[in-house]
Amino acid sequence: MKIFSPAKINFFLHVRGKRPDGYHELFSLMCRINLFDEISLQIGGIHEGGVEIYCSHPKVPADATNLAHRAAHLFQSQLHTTQGIKIHLKKHIPLGAGLGGGSSNAASVLLALNTYYGHPFSPEHLMEMGLKLGADVPFFIFQKPAIATGIGEKLEAFEGDLNYHILLLYPGFSVSTAEVYQNLNL
Repeated sequence: MKIFSPAKINFFLHVRGKRPDGYHELFSLMCRINLFDEISLQIGGIHEGGVEIYCSHPKVPADATNLAHRAAHLFQSQLHTTQGIKIHLKKHIPLGAGLGGGSSNAASVLLALNTYYGHPFSPEHLMEMGLKLGADVPFFIFQKPAIATGIGEKLEAFEGDLNYHILLLYPGFSVSTAEVYQNLNL
């Protein structure tokens, strides 16, 4: 199964404050864009319950710390299946660019596995699973432009016109989202 995993942009991002659990309260307008990673999934053919991941980018972990790997493992445990899953990830979304590539990869794996197994989980359940992996994962499962609040998990479909052309520039270096939030002066 081959799937395309989209990037996203925040049309705006307002950080409202820091929560006691260390996360930040957000208010943002998020939208998927036409920049995709390619994911190939193979179900079965490897040891029971196993997840293997291969990636075209040398800086992306090809182990259990990868969000797509974690998503596949989480899906297996929720479905109580022992079929092995092999993931091939071809990266086009730049790393550390704030475009949500890893979160999108995780959401795309959850959505693809849910389709493969005949939709055993509702979109709401998938979004709950996704939140365990990262704050942006539910947005990619939601699959619509959205006003995001909370830590990004509370989503309201945005019905306004977002038919814009964008110029996306990548300066060639990564920025850690965690470091950006840690250094906010609120």
